[in-house]
Amino acid sequence: MKYSILCIFTPTGRTYTFRNVELICDNETILQFNYAAMSDGKSKTATFPKATLCGWSVTPILIKGGD
Repeated sequence: MKYSILCIFTPTGRTYTFRNVELICDNETILQFNYAAMSDGKSKTATFPKATLCGWSVTPILIKGGD
């Protein structure tokens, strides 16, 4: 799945925001994805153990021109 934005929330109150996200792995223990770095736009990979998260939210990619 591809998303324009992915936000990850931790129990400590931190929020991580990623753009141009493509999920690689979303199983019982791991959330892994590629994303475009906000600093330079280069593609990077992030891996978060789900035990360290309290949640995440996604914003779908909007396609213009469709009725």
